[in-house]
Amino acid sequence: MGVSFEPGLSLALAGRKQKGGFDRVAKDASGLLPASRRSPLARIKPAHRVRRMTRALIVALVCLSAGPALAHPHVFIDTRIEVILNDRNEATALRISWTYDDLYSLYIVGDMGLDPDWDGKLTAEEEAQLTGFDMEWIEGFDGDTYPLMDGKALALTGPRDWTAAYAGGKITSTHMRDFVTPVPVGADPLVVQVYDPGYYTAYTVLTGPDLSGPDLTGPDLTGPMLTGGHGCTARVFQPDLDAADAALQDALKEYTPDIDLEAEFPAIGASYAEEVRVTCAAP
Repeated sequence: MGVSFEPGLSLALAGRKQKGGFDRVAKDASGLLPASRRSPLARIKPAHRVRRMTRALIVALVCLSAGPALAHPHVFIDTRIEVILNDRNEATALRISWTYDDLYSLYIVGDMGLDPDWDGKLTAEEEAQLTGFDMEWIEGFDGDTYPLMDGKALALTGPRDWTAAYAGGKITSTHMRDFVTPVPVGADPLVVQVYDPGYYTAYTVLTGPDLSGPDLTGPDLTGPMLTGGHGCTARVFQPDLDAADAALQDALKEYTPDIDLEAEFPAIGASYAEEVRVTCAAP
């Protein structure tokens, strides 16, 4: 069993290039991403939106020259995808963690009235109140997690066994999702893409040795990418960011000034998707 990080073209972007397009998410007749397919974070009232300061400064500079539409993304999440396999090398579930950027975490904690003494720690009661804050998914929301096999989408159940904690100035939540049908994994990779179709939220896939334990939400949060199985390997692939940026620019050219791009952003998030690929040796 092994884990490696691979820069380069993701299967998601490669597949779109072969098909001659960059949008795999169905849009309505106007070409806009339906509200039901955008991340729940994108439906927070504009006055409540916060951004990671270090990246927001860069985004702001871009916006000065390119207009307000390029203010996306607004929220930044470090995510870990743990693929759980049985003894037959079938993927049965995903354990997913989301660590929110510090400013968004600060907003959530303050908005919920948690940590009133600002010591950076939550009581057991406050942690219980926090747990599940990001698990109230509307119908049609896919959890920004898209597993594929041979280019075909695989069905997942809704989230279960969720947790949340606050440490190091950041909120980390975890949840489990089961494959509706166990997925045999062999030489052809199981691909798990992570992205917000409307690109309100940007995800970075991290790797590491331990997703559980007492330091679940510490600044050095790590997580295995594989649990169970035999002779299996996981790799993380990055998208071609230049191609993604070009696709975003092309999409924005299609919109007229009267369209509120803050509310109706093009479905470009898949172009920025990082992905995990899992393969297993023959038994």
